[in-house]
Amino acid sequence: MCGSKDGDFVTPGDKIGVIEEYEPGFGTYASDGVVRSSLAGMVERDVKNHLAVVKPVKEPLLPRPKDVVYAVVSSLSDKLASVMIVSVGNRLLSDYLTGLIHIRSSSTSRVRTLRELFKPGDIVRCEVLTFKNGVYHLRTQGPGFGVIYAVCSLCGTPLVRARRGLKCPVCGNTERRKTTRDYGSVRLRWLI
Repeated sequence: MCGSKDGDFVTPGDKIGVIEEYEPGFGTYASDGVVRSSLAGMVERDVKNHLAVVKPVKEPLLPRPKDVVYAVVSSLSDKLASVMIVSVGNRLLSDYLTGLIHIRSSSTSRVRTLRELFKPGDIVRCEVLTFKNGVYHLRTQGPGFGVIYAVCSLCGTPLVRARRGLKCPVCGNTERRKTTRDYGSVRLRWLI
């Protein structure tokens, strides 16, 4: 057997063994008959099942059902909002993840279109429902979920809460959004 031993720390591309001995498992791949590491971590071999895996040193930060995430609305249709998830709780992700908000998961009140609740560029607080087909399905129902930060669609100035919706302090434009109770007072390390 050549390559690294069980418990050895490996980095991407390091040789773990040969394909005749082990099948590549999580964190590994086969190239030219050699099983190599695809990430930094500790080597583990299952001799009985002939499987080599690399356990990451640090588990990747991925949202799970019931987690609170923050996302930026990227596009809208009448029934779906596509968002880029940028943080799980207050922890910023190294790369964004794709999420969807369906109209049925958006508000407790009756709405005809999601364009009444969100606009592209809004930052929203959501709860993760599920992960299906490579996309996180999110909800914004309830007073704790919805838009936490929005800018004026006319001049780009951050909107402030007014009696009926949100108002631009510069041009006076008023807009409607599905906001959280704490709209305007949320402080995230990565926001502004």
